[in-house]
Amino acid sequence: MDGSTIITSMKNRILRNHLPYIIVFSFVTAYPAACRWFGFFLKPMAEKVITLLAVWLVVFGVYIFLNRAFAVIEKTHWNKKIGWTAAGLAALIGLVLFNWQPPAFPSFYQVSIKGEGLVHLTGIRSAGQTVPLDTLSGTDGWQLDENVWIYSGSGQGVLSLSGSMNAPLELEFATGPEFGKTQVRMLAAEQTINLNTPMPDYAIVTPFPASLGAISPLWVFWVVLLALSEWLLAAVLLYGLFSHWAAETTAVIFPILFLLPYVTTIAGHNVSLGNDFGPFYYVYKTYLLDFLSNGRFPLWSPSEGAGYPFFSDPLAQAVYPPNLLLAFFYRINQGYTRLDHQIFTVAAVCWFSLGLFVWLRSLHIDRRFALFAALTMALSYKMTELLRFPNAAHEAAWYPWILLALTRLFLSRDWKTVARWSMVLGFSLICLFTAGYPYYVYYLPFLAGPYLLFMLLPRIRSVVFQMDKPDWRKFIIGFGSACLVALLICAPYLLHMSQTVAQTSGRAGDDFHHATMYPFDFQDTIESLVYPTAARPEGWFYFGALGLTLILFYLAHPGKRSLSAEDIELLHRRTWPVKAALVGWLVFLSYISYGEQSYLFLLFYRILPEFSALRGWGRLSITLLPGLALLLAYALADFESLITCSDNKGRRIQPWMWITLMGTAILSLGFQLFEFSRGITDEYWNVYFIPRTGYLLQSAANVFGKNLLPDPSVLSMVFCFSFMAFSLLAVGLMFILLSRPSNHKDTFWLIIAGLFSAINLWYGGPWLWNNGFTVREIREPGNYQRMMSQSLSTPRKNEDSTLTLSPSFSVGSPPKWHFSRYQDFYFNVKDELTARDELLGVSDGNRFFFSSSIDQTSISDFLTDAHQYKVDPVVHDYTGDSLLVEVTAPESGYFTFVDNWDENWIARVDGEAVDFSTLFGTFKSVKLSSGRHEVAMAYCPKFFAWVNKACQN
Repeated sequence: MDGSTIITSMKNRILRNHLPYIIVFSFVTAYPAACRWFGFFLKPMAEKVITLLAVWLVVFGVYIFLNRAFAVIEKTHWNKKIGWTAAGLAALIGLVLFNWQPPAFPSFYQVSIKGEGLVHLTGIRSAGQTVPLDTLSGTDGWQLDENVWIYSGSGQGVLSLSGSMNAPLELEFATGPEFGKTQVRMLAAEQTINLNTPMPDYAIVTPFPASLGAISPLWVFWVVLLALSEWLLAAVLLYGLFSHWAAETTAVIFPILFLLPYVTTIAGHNVSLGNDFGPFYYVYKTYLLDFLSNGRFPLWSPSEGAGYPFFSDPLAQAVYPPNLLLAFFYRINQGYTRLDHQIFTVAAVCWFSLGLFVWLRSLHIDRRFALFAALTMALSYKMTELLRFPNAAHEAAWYPWILLALTRLFLSRDWKTVARWSMVLGFSLICLFTAGYPYYVYYLPFLAGPYLLFMLLPRIRSVVFQMDKPDWRKFIIGFGSACLVALLICAPYLLHMSQTVAQTSGRAGDDFHHATMYPFDFQDTIESLVYPTAARPEGWFYFGALGLTLILFYLAHPGKRSLSAEDIELLHRRTWPVKAALVGWLVFLSYISYGEQSYLFLLFYRILPEFSALRGWGRLSITLLPGLALLLAYALADFESLITCSDNKGRRIQPWMWITLMGTAILSLGFQLFEFSRGITDEYWNVYFIPRTGYLLQSAANVFGKNLLPDPSVLSMVFCFSFMAFSLLAVGLMFILLSRPSNHKDTFWLIIAGLFSAINLWYGGPWLWNNGFTVREIREPGNYQRMMSQSLSTPRKNEDSTLTLSPSFSVGSPPKWHFSRYQDFYFNVKDELTARDELLGVSDGNRFFFSSSIDQTSISDFLTDAHQYKVDPVVHDYTGDSLLVEVTAPESGYFTFVDNWDENWIARVDGEAVDFSTLFGTFKSVKLSSGRHEVAMAYCPKFFAWVNKACQN
């Protein structure tokens, strides 16, 4: 074989194995990874080469494996120019929207800052790291006061900085109604920032490209290469996704674009979520991820109500499987911000949208209609209202996947398929059980029960599932095994969670007042459909005027065969038993949510276990979304069959059609005008939505140098009239579509309808719980584990019975989630507040006491007893889950650690197990004899004791 033959053979082999593609793809993946995660820009040239080569080899090997295993590259059509153009533009837009900027690199800066009026420079950051403020120097009028550079408005001085730092450089100024303006000059770029805002906030100034400092030609080369690599990587990824899964990708991406201000920064700011999002969810997540990223799983929270179980608290979402991905993210990014947690929450909406789409497709719904229906329900007011409850959003996200697994199991014909979908069902149930919002776990039978009933009814089954003779044996085995495995895996967690909740204040059940809080009734249902300003947000589910009109139009369709030969499947869907079954599913769920006004609710309250422990039953409306999605998908298919019917001979709009449209318009508008004329709006609308939306508009406008002060009454009126307008426009749009001649299926009408619904849904519900336009946070590690020992001598901060161990170390929760015994102690000592603060460590941080007795009835008497003894415990180890301390007892008495007792705590004195006593019925105490002792305490919950090493000693 000659040389040319050998070269040709090698060339063919390389091309056949797609090595050129793999080399390019691996490089454009490895280079950004080396820059973003491995400090490429901060390394000398030799280390740059080694780092890039090492990362590239790993990525290259992964791509080789993936291509051989799945032939990904071979299955992709690379010659579609239109697809590449669209993907390239989308990637470019994505990089801009998500604020592309290069990672840290050494650079030189010359910065000067002038003030006009009151100016506070509160911080300066170099590549995300805090720089000491005394690095700057100020003249005439500028003064460094503790941790703030202050310019009071007098003098012509300049605050300056000159030197080498890591780029990018960011300046942080205080903002608020009392502040003026500042002029910032970085190198040759000058920028004037208006610091006057309606409410206090902070503005981070990053004038691009001056924030990157003095740029060298070599750095420009590396950054241009990085920009091209990341653009190409995004373009290839988008092209691959849209080439194979266009609708699925749209179902995931569109919610991100719809909620974009929550997931990215604009001018250094983003819209933040308020209400429970921060104090009751985000703080838990940062606490958990900090421990997980360091290889520990926290069982107990010492910073919550004087001690509380952490892993079994639903708010903590501690055993939710996706936490592993978040822990990895926390580790490589050295922190987790509120914006990160908002992205995590919006991801649940994306997962819900994708799940609905795939589930509808499994029911033989056309791809276009499934996508429209899935996005409509995913972006409805019900899902966007859940953004304040990340745990609830993630619970809801698994509902459609459970329905999908049930459907696929029901349609399965072989054991391999049964096994696959049983695993999907089992994993979905595990995620549902552990996502941290028990209400939605309890709602599942109410959602899935009627759906399973559809499988039993032959007439409904043949239409919905298109299955006449199911294999019940395979379904029951697959369904039963999945449920059994999921319950066995989650049982230890669910057991401890129920035990924890049973000890809380006001959540143990058998409290009718508690169970009927936040009432929701039939009027709220109607308001949710057409006039959400008056509906209680706890249960509203507004999904747009067009979606409702389409559903009513479908339900009103008489179901008779027209002059054309219609699809037999559409005719079957128009039958009244099918419509009655779907509407009955929704009515059943809605009726339960009416609380004391529902006989079904009263029956379940008496006979169903744990039913009485839940409240706010309007929240059950989350279970309406799958049924509404299916109903809307049927309505879309039915409507298209009408607007594409070719042989109506000018009789396209039949009497029943215009009667339905006119009736819908009259009833909707009539109800809206009736509510509006009486001034009926929900209290949440006036107390939360309008003020928060007004503040959002104010803060956003101010960031861009504009002043905007919306009048609350005018703003509310605009929203009220907008819902009326969209109700009329929806009817008008359908009338136009019915009047438009068309002899073939045309997706254009569906795109118009989709945009109409998106606009209808976007401007209202998603912003109910916004907290304004706030400055972007910098990721910083919590280091909670390393703060434990310091916390024993750090004065606590008392926040409504939630005791923080330091200003930055707090897992907050509402008092209703604390132990009832601790609440009884805390709130029943109104005359001993000073003594209570001393006992709880608020005064001096001390949490150890030795006393001759612990049977006192007042805190003052106990402290008087304890003050007699001067003991100085030596702490050898404290992790929050365990304590090892050396105590010298002056006489026989009790050693008390002011941390709540729980039956899962164990104690040892000098290696021997002892029983706990409790001070005031809630704090841990052990009895000691005179002399030196080693006292060990460890939190060892059953089935989880292996996590805590102290439990094994």
